[in-house]
Amino acid sequence: MSKNKITDIKGRMVFDSRGKPTIEAEVIVNNKISGIAIAPSGASKGYNEAIEKKDNKKHFYGEGVTENIKLINSIIRKALIGQEIENQKKIDNILINLDGTENKSFLGGNTTIAVSMAVLRCASKSNKKPLWSYLNPKNKKLPIPEIQIIGGGKHAKGSIPIQDFMVIPNGAPDFYTALEWVYRIYKIAGDKLFKDGKLLGVADEGGYWPNFRDIEETLTFLSKCIEEAGLEFFKEVSISLDIAANNLKKEKGYILFKNNKPYSKKQFKKKLLQIINNYPIISIEDPFDELDLDEYKEFKSEAPSYLQIVGDDLVVTNTKLIKMANNNDAINTVLIKPNQIGTISETIKAINLSKKLKLFTIISARSGETEDSIISDLSVGWGIKQLKVGSMSRSERLSKWNQCLRIGEKLENNYVMHQPPSIWKSL
Repeated sequence: MSKNKITDIKGRMVFDSRGKPTIEAEVIVNNKISGIAIAPSGASKGYNEAIEKKDNKKHFYGEGVTENIKLINSIIRKALIGQEIENQKKIDNILINLDGTENKSFLGGNTTIAVSMAVLRCASKSNKKPLWSYLNPKNKKLPIPEIQIIGGGKHAKGSIPIQDFMVIPNGAPDFYTALEWVYRIYKIAGDKLFKDGKLLGVADEGGYWPNFRDIEETLTFLSKCIEEAGLEFFKEVSISLDIAANNLKKEKGYILFKNNKPYSKKQFKKKLLQIINNYPIISIEDPFDELDLDEYKEFKSEAPSYLQIVGDDLVVTNTKLIKMANNNDAINTVLIKPNQIGTISETIKAINLSKKLKLFTIISARSGETEDSIISDLSVGWGIKQLKVGSMSRSERLSKWNQCLRIGEKLENNYVMHQPPSIWKSL
């Protein structure tokens, strides 16, 4: 039996990167060792995601978390005091049972994930190990970064309908070089947008918020930035898109721009395939509304063999939904977001199932992030090959890339990254 037992738990309100209240949980072991974690928040959410509980009262315009904090400091504290800190699964099960709902609507998924992550961090500190090493010291590689250059959708007030225009340095020899390549692209993009008078600001995840007329203009611009950085399409750097199609689907079809005629499901599929065939795109996330499974399947059968088709809102880190998507041959990749499901243990189940089904995985932060860099440690400790946290600006984004650099230094192997997914070998 472990001597490391929980002696206290505290909840407090802090603010996320959008200036909204969120939850910080602090778990204390043996009255001296403390582990702290902060719950992130998403703007674009799947219908089946764990509920983000808020007070819905006048203070903070309904965004307060007073009730969440009370729950941590009362029933959660009472239930977890005396538990062995290393028994993550048991502790998470206590949280799940305390909540007692399918979607964590009683405690709130934001409450449970803050506590669950704090438990994990406290366990690593209690065992005097860095978190990534505590999870699995045999994992000695850094993830391939997926980095936003241009933000749109809900992350940029809908200026461009597609949510993320990202680059993946899939041909970089190491993580350090990968960041240097992306830095070049990001710097060139910013200078060009400013010079051309198209820069409106910075989006939620740190990418530029530009003024472009259509999707093709945006993709042409990004492609030119990659070329000006002296990098080769596909072989060195490629483009990744997050369509976040739930936000585009209306009663009459998919609408990209307000004054445009809606696309039918078939027309939207054709539009996406045209874009993919005309630009160096190797990954596309949530290309359709999560209810349009037939379109996912048809799209997957018609898309290039190298295309990574990622389920995010479609599967929300939920094993039942991952199975459903796989059974329908809808995706080949799962986006992993711990706060979508609400506990570390349930996140691990989703990762293990994805591996069993031979689906690729990407671990991701959220658009409403915090200074907490736990996602970087999880990516290395769990051996996940790709990491998506946002752009090359805003400290809540850079804290994650910085943590990867710190871990890479500790690994003492010249920042070696995982090999790219097997479907990219033909590029």
